[in-house]
Amino acid sequence: MPDYQTLRGAVSNLRYIEQIGHTLRYTDKPGAASTVTFEVGGRAVAVLNSGFPPISAGDEVEVGGILNPRSGGLEAARLRNHTTGAAWQFSVWRTAWR
Repeated sequence: MPDYQTLRGAVSNLRYIEQIGHTLRYTDKPGAASTVTFEVGGRAVAVLNSGFPPISAGDEVEVGGILNPRSGGLEAARLRNHTTGAAWQFSVWRTAWR
């Protein structure tokens, strides 16, 4: 059974990663990013950018997801931004139909 965890705290080290072919690179354009990475309480979090709401460094968030045993980071399945009130939940089915 996967190890589901919830983290709450301020967003830090926010990065947007764009994939072009087989190449990954950082971008300043959140809409072009395929992945969003950030830290909450010193733990790395990775999110597929599928309808993900905008977040900013310093936002108070609650994020839940599965712990990746290889990296030790959290692969997010849901997010609640307490600063802006935005909520997001990852849906495999919705992503597959895009």
